[in-house]
Amino acid sequence: GGFVSWLDDTDPTSTRPPTEEARELSDEEARRRGYFHAQPVIKRTAVTLAGPLTNFLFSILAFAALVMIVGRDVTPVGSLSPRIDGVAAQGPAATAGLLSGDVVTAIDGAPVTSFGRMQDIVRANPGKVSTFAIVRDGASLTAPVTIGSRTDLDRTGVEGRTGFLGIERQTQASERRLQRFGPIAALGVGATQVWDIISSTGAYVGNVFSGRASAEHISGPAGIFAASGTVAKSAIAGNGDAGEKLARLALSLVAWAATLSVAVGIVNLLPVPVLDGGHLLFYAIEAVRGRPLGPRAQEFGYRAGMAFVASLFLFATWNDLQRFKLLEFLGGMLS
Repeated sequence: GGFVSWLDDTDPTSTRPPTEEARELSDEEARRRGYFHAQPVIKRTAVTLAGPLTNFLFSILAFAALVMIVGRDVTPVGSLSPRIDGVAAQGPAATAGLLSGDVVTAIDGAPVTSFGRMQDIVRANPGKVSTFAIVRDGASLTAPVTIGSRTDLDRTGVEGRTGFLGIERQTQASERRLQRFGPIAALGVGATQVWDIISSTGAYVGNVFSGRASAEHISGPAGIFAASGTVAKSAIAGNGDAGEKLARLALSLVAWAATLSVAVGIVNLLPVPVLDGGHLLFYAIEAVRGRPLGPRAQEFGYRAGMAFVASLFLFATWNDLQRFKLLEFLGGMLS
């Protein structure tokens, strides 16, 4: 919701005001006085880029600080023993009679040497009835298990059917591995995380336009608030005293703020007039033509940009209403 107004702005289109003073000033004097639109196109481009780049820089520094403070969890979860430490109520594993403490040794005769191997087999066989060989309290036995099926999204928003059991493997303190980083290496980790978010977001947008992903996953303010609440609840749900929970909460919210900051930077760089990316598009055209677009063309672009941003906001809000069933809730209250 923020907006930066230049010294010579008089309206949201950011066009140079045709005031008496402005008309009387030479281009050189206007530049000297700090009129933004009298500056060379390269300087206007650099200033406009500063906002989105600051979003990315903040995220890099935040992610770097996190890995310096707490380290990066590099526990080889995939190679941990195939022990079941928790079973979700009414899940496929619970329905099949699997219990916490069971160790899976084979699935349909294929040896299971790690929890990661078990996950790979289960994910690749949604809906299949498989025979699990397990060890329970030192005794070997077999059990038929109908692997559950659900729709999951990959990091680019593409849906796919995957298998699941409804179990968890808790990492013990002796099994956990943390990697520590110095300042320079931490900045590299932060930059990599920011780039991963940018690349996956770009891939998702591309998949939406190609029809491989659904636009229903675009969230508005309600979705952001809900995700923030989920992050906070997850941080304070674990073991530990109040101080430890507060520390986890602070670190989790910093990571979430860094993620949102990347999203803001990406949106601001969209080539839509009224956004920074739209200004950069106009500057690029000006650099090629040797002069800016005419006032009427710019005004049309800004009007179209405002319409696009408003439509995107309404669409995202509609997605939130559908996702959280708010319309059904309000309908139930009024009926």
